[in-house]
Amino acid sequence: MLKYLSKAGDNVDILTVDSKTPKDELPKQSFGYDIEHTQGFVFPLYDHISLTFDLPEMKGAKMMERKRPDLIHVTSPGFMLFAGLFYARVMRIPLLLSYHTHLPLYGRNYMGYIPGVEEFAWALIRFAHTRADLTLVTSPQMKEEMEANGIPRVDVWRKGIDTVRFDPKFKCDEMRSKMTDGNPDDFLMVYVGRLGAEKRLKDIRPVLEKLGSKARLCIVGGGPQTEELKEYFKDTNTVFTGQLSGDELSSAFASADTFMMPSDSGE
Repeated sequence: MLKYLSKAGDNVDILTVDSKTPKDELPKQSFGYDIEHTQGFVFPLYDHISLTFDLPEMKGAKMMERKRPDLIHVTSPGFMLFAGLFYARVMRIPLLLSYHTHLPLYGRNYMGYIPGVEEFAWALIRFAHTRADLTLVTSPQMKEEMEANGIPRVDVWRKGIDTVRFDPKFKCDEMRSKMTDGNPDDFLMVYVGRLGAEKRLKDIRPVLEKLGSKARLCIVGGGPQTEELKEYFKDTNTVFTGQLSGDELSSAFASADTFMMPSDSGE
């Protein structure tokens, strides 16, 4: 997105949070745009992500006072959402929320031992999204579920594909050999994403076993379930590459025969 905004000549202010990277290693610029970092913290139950309330510095508020934007767009859920709600209300700026991670399923998978956790998650969603001028979700099914749970003004924002980054030209014999553990002629399935319980990656094993010895699975990514999944897929034709980025990630997609996404959270 930044690349195309830069090509169009748009002015952009970037505010983000990264509580795990040392301060002197944080990126200062991307595509010619300066990057500011606000204080945050790591979520204890999912320590691969950093969260923030944009306190105490309120850098987001200072940015918006300078720019006076026509619209505030915040991804949900996330703790920055509460800052966005506050800024939109105080500055009287229209608020657009895009919903990307199904919070009730995370509650069930990570805190299911707490009675009523899914109902509590829906209460949080209603609190935030009823205050938005528009909520965008990624599928008609999620739109129906949001509306059934009392969320008004919901529409579908269909996902697109970066055809520069994800292109068949990145297909690579060396990557395919790595992903198949040296068996490039076998049928290759790939999963790319976070390795967490909400992705239901264990559901792939029966498919892999039913396809027989000439089928292979490659799991790309990292997350809290990594070690558990390595043990679960032990003695199967499965390769874990860890997290990939750039051309390596493009090559992983292009070199497989099919992409697997068993998650029922629509991500």
